[in-house]
Amino acid sequence: MSPKSNQPIELLKSGQLLAITDSEPSGIILQKPFFAEFIGPGAAIGGLFDLNCVTIYTLGKAEFTAPATLEDRQMAFHRRIDNIASMQTLCQAEAPLRRAIDLLDMLCSRFSTDEIRSIPNDVLSKVVGVMPGTIAMAWQKQFNLQSPADLADASEEYDGRLFVAATSV
Repeated sequence: MSPKSNQPIELLKSGQLLAITDSEPSGIILQKPFFAEFIGPGAAIGGLFDLNCVTIYTLGKAEFTAPATLEDRQMAFHRRIDNIASMQTLCQAEAPLRRAIDLLDMLCSRFSTDEIRSIPNDVLSKVVGVMPGTIAMAWQKQFNLQSPADLADASEEYDGRLFVAATSV
């Protein structure tokens, strides 16, 4: 990887406040040591929120900008809160398979199925608090894809969507 590709995670770890641009479709999945978050367009990233981020997966046309004014920062914070509330709604389903299916439906409605399939099942599972095998079953049930074992193997392949390699925790 080029040094330039490490820049966003270095900025996140430095406490630099950024926002995802409003271009559609765009978003990122931030993997942290014990969970992951989906963050959509316009939302704040970095600052004190994401110092422990270990990996960034970009989706769509994700680009970053530094909010220049107090109003820009407030809007970015509000969007981040909205993203958290949306994910909390997905996580309210008691059945783990329902949570996994709802996550895949939400992501695949915004981004291509191939793009979402390129993210490892263990990362997707951390977004809604399920086991990686539950994500594989959701792929199979909802999208009639291969067997869960095949999906688990395929999701571990590197495809360039991984923005920054995991760091030691």
